[in-house]
Formats: sequence, structure tokens, C-alpha cells
Amino acid sequence: MPSFSWEPDQMPDQHGRTVVVTGATGGLGLAVATGLAAAGAHVIAGVRDLDKAARVLPSGLEARVVDTASVASVTAFARRLAEDGLVVDTLVNNAGISAPRFELGVDGVDRTWATNVVGPAVLADAMLPVLGGPSPRVVLVGSNLSQRTARVPDLDAVDDPRSYRQFAAYTASKTAAAALAVDLGERLRASGSAVRSVIAHPGIAATGMNGQAETLLATIAGSVARLAARTVEDGARAVLWAATASDVEEGVFVGPALRRSDRRLHVVPVQGAAADPAFRAHVRAFVERTAERAVR
Repeated sequence: MPSFSWEPDQMPDQHGRTVVVTGATGGLGLAVATGLAAAGAHVIAGVRDLDKAARVLPSGLEARVVDTASVASVTAFARRLAEDGLVVDTLVNNAGISAPRFELGVDGVDRTWATNVVGPAVLADAMLPVLGGPSPRVVLVGSNLSQRTARVPDLDAVDDPRSYRQFAAYTASKTAAAALAVDLGERLRASGSAVRSVIAHPGIAATGMNGQAETLLATIAGSVARLAARTVEDGARAVLWAATASDVEEGVFVGPALRRSDRRLHVVPVQGAAADPAFRAHVRAFVERTAERAVR
């Protein structure tokens, strides 16, 4: 698969395009939202805290409340976009967490899975009616960890606090999210939709997530990650490319290599459990059950 050099100053002019970026008040999401706005896009920042958004977002970005850990919040967010008559060119599903402890979210599912898997999947589906323009797409900000593990996530253990381990839960949730991105792409193609489902990853980026650790092992892993990490701006390049390039592909991971000296973006096939149609169907059913339970 190809590798290529690309820098944000090569981004096409984004005037006239509307992009939604979740988790946009810090880290990778803020860098992506800022980069798109600087290129002329109308950026709608999906945030949990409007006061924080007012402090950190550059002027010109529009902030709207959405909590990807809540099915009700993401569906309400998509409904308001439709009610306002907006046509969104790109959804960047960036919001994510690595929770140090097991905690049930508002919908009764582990908060890591609620934020990283269920919310983004429901949001993508809910926003399909407003996605349009010449090259509409959903960009999942994935993790290369899901490409580097052969472990198949046990969906029956997601809500078992006894089996919760921070690093394993995060990796499993990102594997499931990648599976759903591939699943979405296949469903869109089967329906004849023009919307594409794309996966980009930042490599190891120096974001606040590397500090979300309480156990000794997780703390050590976070410290190692920070030593090897790219800057947030560097990590954002793959996401910016996936959000704006005309020749994006589905069913692949786009992102940098582990070596910081290699600034190329690499296009590689989706690997591991996310490449398994049976696992993708299993995750889709898990999300559908969770969403149905949330609206009862």
C-alpha cells in the first residue's frame, strides 16, 4: 500500500465546507478543528463544556454541546443540525477517552466503550441525512493499537468491572470502533450512498490521553508513550488529510509510522478483528442493543 508525504499547507481551500469535529476543546481535536478553520472551513466543534470551549477555541469556530458517551446527546446533536438546515461535508469522530477505572456511563455501558464505540457509531448514523456536498465522509480517529493486536475483544465482558484493565479496554474499544467504521463503509456502498467512511490515526501523539493513568503499569506505559510521541500538530496531519483529500480510501488505516523521523503518511489495510465480518456484525449488534436500551 502507498506511503506519501503531506503537510497541512497542502490542504485544499476549505471555504464553503462545513465540518463537525467532536472532542474539539483539547489535544488532537483542537488541532484538527483549528487547522480546518484556518483553511477556511466552517467548523462546528462538538464539545461537552461550552465555557471551556469559549476559553480555548479560536474565534470563528462554532461550539455545540454533544457528549459522545450519551446516545440521547448524540441523537439530539444530529437532530439540531438537521433542524437548522445544515449540510455537513465531514464528520470527524475524534472524541475518545482512556478511563483509568471502570465506570458505567449514562446508558448503562462502560464509559470507555460508550465514548469510543457506541456514541461515535450512533452519531455517524444519525448524521447521515445531513452529510452532503461533493465529497461527504465520516472520519474515525482510530488508534494504531487496534492494528497491532491479535486479540478479539470480548463484548460479553465489556460491562464486567472485574475484568476491566485500562490499556486493554482502550485497545479493545478502538478495535471495535475501527470495525464499525469498516461496517459503515460497507453499508454505505451497498445503499449507493456517496458518503465514505474513513479511518485515520495520529500515531503516538502527545495528547492529554497519555496522562490518563492510575495504575503503575499504565503510568509507565504513558511515560514511554510521551517519550516517543509526536506533537499534537504532527499527529493531526493524517486526520486533516483524511478529512479533506479527494482520494481517500475506505477499509484502510491512514497515519504516520512509529518513528518520528518518518513524516510520511502510510496507507495500510485494516487488520486484526476489525477485518473480520463476523466480529463487525457482533459489534454492530452490541451498539444497536445499547442504543435501543438507552431510548426506552
